[in-house]
Amino acid sequence: MQGFYVMRPIRTPPRKNRPQSLESTLGDLAAQARDQVALADLLREALQPGLREGFAGSDLDPGGTLTVFASAPEWAARLRYEAGNMELAAGNGGWPVKRVLIKSAP
Repeated sequence: MQGFYVMRPIRTPPRKNRPQSLESTLGDLAAQARDQVALADLLREALQPGLREGFAGSDLDPGGTLTVFASAPEWAARLRYEAGNMELAAGNGGWPVKRVLIKSAP
């Protein structure tokens, strides 16, 4: 009697959050970029005019940490005094912030 081989279908685990198409992925990236620019513009406007030139950008992670990048270490020291105002401005703009970090941009 010859043995027989039963072929089983190959199963791959489903991927979570798999993008449906390249267009949807690019759309998501574009939306994230627009949000980052809008947040940076909002924060820049919340600063006093003399401090705006030291603001180099920002990032808000999903955990609620707002990272503000200063153009130089001396600007970072000045922007630390404005952390509360930037947190308030971001919250009023619809971005929930739990804490603010000020870093010097490389």
